[in-house]
Amino acid sequence: MENHGSVWIKLWFFISSLVVLWDAGYCLLRPYSMEGGKWNLLWLPYNLYGKIDKFYGIEALNEHDGFTAAQASMNLVETVLNFLYLWMASDSQKSGRASLVGFSAAILTVAKTVLYWLVEFFSGMRHTGHNELFDYILLWVIPNGAWIVVPGLIAYVLGKDLVDRLDILDNHSNSKNKKNN
Repeated sequence: MENHGSVWIKLWFFISSLVVLWDAGYCLLRPYSMEGGKWNLLWLPYNLYGKIDKFYGIEALNEHDGFTAAQASMNLVETVLNFLYLWMASDSQKSGRASLVGFSAAILTVAKTVLYWLVEFFSGMRHTGHNELFDYILLWVIPNGAWIVVPGLIAYVLGKDLVDRLDILDNHSNSKNKKNN
């Protein structure tokens, strides 16, 4: 079974949680976090990103497009699950439960990010279609793609661990039933 102390999984959950909290802060504190806002100093990179992805820009805010705030709210749920995984994974007696929480967090991240991409695709690239191809790939596809690929790998690893644990329980249950017959 998977070692729940896997450094790369713990590292992803910790670092991604910090990034996601920063992102949620930007989204939920708009317009104060935006360029010209009184707290913009904390989110200076978003001055560029708001031009790359209009969901993060002034246009979406002025249109009262709630998707950005809604996904930021889901980011907070994702972060709670990530930190819960880190806490549970540090206790070897909770490793099975840690796998379930980590798997759930990873699936949530993948689903939320795929939804984000699908909204963009089905809106006719309304928020990112204005970019040059190089900027689009470098500043939108690659960073957002990481939130599909890495959590997808984590879901695979932790999902395999869950299946292995269930198989052990099934084999144990089957062997007990054979002894009792």
